[in-house]
Amino acid sequence: MSIPAEQTEQPANSEQQASMASFRHVLKNRNFLLLWIAQLISLTILNAANFGLIVLVNRPPNGAFMAGLAIIAFTLPAIPFSAIAGAIVDRIDKRQVLWVSNLLRMGTMLLMFVSVLLDRSNAWPLFGLMFLTSLIGQFFIPAEGASIPLLVGERELMPALSLFNISMTLSQAIGFLVLGSVVAKLFPAFSFALGSRTFHVESTDMLFVIVAVFYLVCVGLILAIPEQVFNEDHINKHKHKHETDGAYAAATQALHTLWRDMITGWKIVRADRLLFFSVVQLSLVGVLMQLIGELAGTFVQQVLNRPPEDMSIILTPAAVGLVGASVLMPRFVEKVGRIRLTVIGFISLAVGFILLPGLEWLGHWINPAHGTESLGILLGVIVVLFVLGVAMACVNIPTQTLMQERAPESGRARVLSLQFMLYSAGTIPVLLFAGAFTSLIGFTPLIFIVSASLLIFCWWGIHYIGGRMSNR
Repeated sequence: MSIPAEQTEQPANSEQQASMASFRHVLKNRNFLLLWIAQLISLTILNAANFGLIVLVNRPPNGAFMAGLAIIAFTLPAIPFSAIAGAIVDRIDKRQVLWVSNLLRMGTMLLMFVSVLLDRSNAWPLFGLMFLTSLIGQFFIPAEGASIPLLVGERELMPALSLFNISMTLSQAIGFLVLGSVVAKLFPAFSFALGSRTFHVESTDMLFVIVAVFYLVCVGLILAIPEQVFNEDHINKHKHKHETDGAYAAATQALHTLWRDMITGWKIVRADRLLFFSVVQLSLVGVLMQLIGELAGTFVQQVLNRPPEDMSIILTPAAVGLVGASVLMPRFVEKVGRIRLTVIGFISLAVGFILLPGLEWLGHWINPAHGTESLGILLGVIVVLFVLGVAMACVNIPTQTLMQERAPESGRARVLSLQFMLYSAGTIPVLLFAGAFTSLIGFTPLIFIVSASLLIFCWWGIHYIGGRMSNR
């Protein structure tokens, strides 16, 4: 299906100014602001908890493989349970789902802290608790999305949804790449006695306690939103009560309709080349970000010769680049164009990944005694990782915007669900392969495979969208 170039890009300055004004206006809505802050906090601390789990299990000789299992533990529930949870949430009190889900996740975080105290060497209870935390989150996400139209007017809906999409990206950067590292550095290790037993608390362990406290803050934010606001929709109370009674039956029905909805979403996506391109590309970027999280500990240990707790050395500059570029992204898009910007981002990612083992080789060649521990090489690694963060933003945010714009309003939810399931399903085999490959073959060969894969995908994307890159 051919789409004229002028219909796909070129946002005007007036449109961008109107968008910024809409953001300011929607943030003046107290109820929406409370929900948005709760979302930003909950997603940020969830990613921080993911960081803490990866640090705990990222020990040689199978550090990368165990880190991959940790990421799978909080990714896997989205595949079978997201549709079921959505069907249930549609028929029950959304405000109650929001605050109860945060309260339950606070409990799982405290249990993770207790599990570490009792037996630090056994990671399987941690995997199970993180799986449960992610499973609870499958109810929080659709309840939150369905609540937005109840809290804002029709004219404020698009900027409200845009804010939530932006905060999802920022929460990954702030939570996984910054907050987890900062908390691990702020709290020194200590010991305490309880009865006849002495417990040792590492700095990373305190991360789960901090996350639990912030989940309690989210409970307070949700409860601060008046209950009647969530009932002010077009559904009358009698119908709402009838649907509430059928919530569990709806979960069973969701299993039967899931395949049909996926097929419908797939047909919508395949009917538009730019939409298909954006869905595939956004799924790949999501998998890539999870892969970076899996390999960060291995890179710190094998290349920089530091403990996994020092992942902040490489994750923080990447986060700064990602967040900084996200703020400036409207200007980048205006000058370059969305699709061209994603192509530049992918090429930069491929080149940046190749440079990382190249810097390791250069460090050992210049200074065999210290290698990558030398200040010059370490600064070079930080610069490359900052550029990788910028490149990630250049791919991620324009692609998210393009997907939202190209998806038809009547089928947008199915397109978003399809994209999320593709990303979740793709994450598991990639992480398992990467973890096993790193343990058996090595880190550097895997980096070259990742770089080559990015360049191949970029080449495919350029040829797939063809003339639609012109005038962008």
